[in-house]
Amino acid sequence: MRIIAGTFGGVTGPGSTHTPIRVAHATLPPGSVLHVDAPSSQNALVYVLKGTGTVGGGDDPADIEQGRLAVFGPGDALTVSGPTLTSGAEDRPGPDPLEVIVLGGEPIGAPVVQYGPFVMNSKAEIARAVDDFNNGRIGTVPAGAIRPFRGLTPSGVRTPVARYGPDARLSASWR
Repeated sequence: MRIIAGTFGGVTGPGSTHTPIRVAHATLPPGSVLHVDAPSSQNALVYVLKGTGTVGGGDDPADIEQGRLAVFGPGDALTVSGPTLTSGAEDRPGPDPLEVIVLGGEPIGAPVVQYGPFVMNSKAEIARAVDDFNNGRIGTVPAGAIRPFRGLTPSGVRTPVARYGPDARLSASWR
């Protein structure tokens, strides 16, 4: 487990935060289990970056897969398990490891409004953030600077999903 911010098991990550949050990246090979202490005062989440596995201990773990978010209820620990080992498959490659982001944090007790990449506390704040973005007050992303990795083309070239530049604009409206 690579700790990004906060403290897990007495080890503190390098990230500096303004609120008590915890962020870690974990890679779980087939057959492995990760137990993480989770203070009962914090919300706990696990987001799956790649692979399949389960969350929750006991007799009824829930299946998780790439792109899914597991939200844990009250408790003092969370359990994530890597892919299941298949018996009798020793001569074949096993499943890919499970890659997850583990998140924890104190509830902020405030409303949350999300629009695109903006997360604020009200629709009015979202509208101001969109206006700031559209008028260059947030900053700009140089054209071609963001190229999310989505795989390789048949010729082996990485394929960008979208390009952002100085002409990028957003609009916000609610009905």
